[in-house]
Amino acid sequence: DAIKSYSAVVNGAGDLLVHKSDTWKFQFPILAAAIVVLIRWRKDPIVLAVSLGPIVMGGVMFYQGEVAADIARFYRDFMQSAPDELGGGMVLTVAPPVDPFPAAIRGKPVVGIIVCYAGAIEEATAVLAPLRAHMTPAIDLVQPMTYLAVQKLTEGGTPIGVRNYWTTDFYRELPNDAIETLVNHAAQRPSPIGDFVLVPGGGAPARVADEATAFGQREAPWNVHYLTMWTDPADDAKNIAFTKNAAAAMKPWATGRVYLNYIGDEGEERIANSFGPEKMARLMSIKARWDPNNLFRHNQNIRPAAMAAE
Repeated sequence: DAIKSYSAVVNGAGDLLVHKSDTWKFQFPILAAAIVVLIRWRKDPIVLAVSLGPIVMGGVMFYQGEVAADIARFYRDFMQSAPDELGGGMVLTVAPPVDPFPAAIRGKPVVGIIVCYAGAIEEATAVLAPLRAHMTPAIDLVQPMTYLAVQKLTEGGTPIGVRNYWTTDFYRELPNDAIETLVNHAAQRPSPIGDFVLVPGGGAPARVADEATAFGQREAPWNVHYLTMWTDPADDAKNIAFTKNAAAAMKPWATGRVYLNYIGDEGEERIANSFGPEKMARLMSIKARWDPNNLFRHNQNIRPAAMAAE
């Protein structure tokens, strides 16, 4: 949403084309029909705050796993009225064997509230006060930091070189039964690494018309990213089954749509479901004009209309 236009792109034939447009059809990062070489950004107050600040209030509040359902219910209600400046998410994970986690909770389930407040630092304490008042965190790492540091908060939980299986869904609601289901499945994780990340929707993105961009599901209040990681190939089957079972148990509250950055190879139907039939047809038509031979295909691929019909 912060992009005003793609002013220069390279299409599938290798031609450099210059455009001055902010229209729907130039959604190239989603479509993968061209290489973007020049981006123009709009002057958004929050975008400027995190890019030019660059100090924000960020970090993670950790709680023991036994209170995960309580924290999740409070976080759900708290984020419904949170200001646009407050972003972040809730992560269900396992405490790693490193500082600042005390020995008593290492290797055990924990819940973390990830915080990024992009407004004035002096306002952040009051905005976050209800979270701290509801229950004192076991570990409170929220403090002024650079926006870059916020982006690196989860790096320790996603080590390089391990095996991964991801999936995701948007959710139309998150009632107490859904929270209990999510928390109970997270507690059965067969690997000591991996996360279930609950991402709140709404706010500024939801105030953009759904048809304005290829990216949709702006009205969905929640998104869950299921990330399972492990080290031994012999454990592939049980970790993949664990992830699929958790996502399947949450399907009663899902919208049927998906955020493509959060899945692996789940087939063309899943890609189509992420956009819906009208947007998918439109994207395939644009792809046919810009990349008819499907050169840019090593992604969540949208095939050109003519190729898809074969």
